[in-house]
Amino acid sequence: MKGLILKDLLNLKSTFKMLGVMMLFFAVVFLPQGNGFIFGMIILMFAMMVVTTISYDDLAKWDAYALTMPVTRKEMVLSKYLVMAFLNTLGAVLSLIVGIVGSVIMRQSFDLEILAIIGSVYLVAFIFGSVIIPLIYKFGTEKARLMLFLCALLPTALILLVEQFNVPLPTTGNPWIYLFLLIAFSIVGVVLSYLISLKIYTKKEF
Repeated sequence: MKGLILKDLLNLKSTFKMLGVMMLFFAVVFLPQGNGFIFGMIILMFAMMVVTTISYDDLAKWDAYALTMPVTRKEMVLSKYLVMAFLNTLGAVLSLIVGIVGSVIMRQSFDLEILAIIGSVYLVAFIFGSVIIPLIYKFGTEKARLMLFLCALLPTALILLVEQFNVPLPTTGNPWIYLFLLIAFSIVGVVLSYLISLKIYTKKEF
């Protein structure tokens, strides 16, 4: 299992360097403006990298080779979810560091709003991974990306319609309820996603 995870991280070595340059660029552009966009962007950039690891495996025909070794299909699938968790967490930690360093440089307070943005996007990144990984195993990388894009358009279109017709949205005086719901949804989503991915991967032929 450790070898599978290490293999993915080593494959992403050049990608990490590119993301480092992009993070520096976004920090220089957005932090002076006090724009919280950068924190979510950093996490989502790292969240997308799990797709890159599967793409590399497909190009190298890795799965067919790996399954000839003492590696189970369960370990192959679980390793991707562990890599996803590591990358999401790494993105959140780096986003937090950028926020703290930026606050010191700009002589601004590091408030709870930044933590709320980082925490929310961190959980959304797990939901993203929960959707994209089973789609990739079922339809392949390119088709899965297109399907995820189309799925993202549906809630966006729904929100626009709600705003257009001034439909009142449910409100609550306790924002923590939304946080707990998001956490629960993320956990359930990851577990169900893993089970679905394992079922799909078990039936695949390489």
